[in-house]
Order: sequence, then C-alpha cells, then structure tokens
Amino acid sequence: MTRLSSDELRLGRLFNGFDYQIQVWVVDGLIRGCAHPATMRSAGVPCCNAYLYAGQPIASVAGAETFPPEMIRRA
Repeated sequence: MTRLSSDELRLGRLFNGFDYQIQVWVVDGLIRGCAHPATMRSAGVPCCNAYLYAGQPIASVAGAETFPPEMIRRA
C-alpha cells in the first residue's frame, strides 16, 4: 500500500493521521472518537472501531499499523 497523505509517524507508529488497518483517525497518538449517532449502536455492539477505541493510545491497540524504519521520513 502506498500512503499519499502527510501522516506523522513516531517510533514506528502513527502519531497523527488515519490508521488503515483498524480504520480510525489518530491525533497526538490517541484514537479520536466517531461522530455516529447513538442509533447506529445496538446493545453491546459498537458502531465502529473509532467508537470502540476512542481515547486510547494507538500504540496499545492490537492490530494497529506499524511501520518499518525505511518508511519513516527523516526531517
């Protein structure tokens, strides 16, 4: 997969941008919540991963993208 965005990576993890593996937005290393209405959730079933993982550090979520050193841009 080729990334065309300006995602910010730190220590092999996404710090700001979109994680395509688990389909969530990440800001300052934390997963942003979704804006779906409550009617999209049923009892015990989240509407999306963003709702499920909101507020958690991306580094603590299993399945989140990791990046090899050669993919990380040097400033």
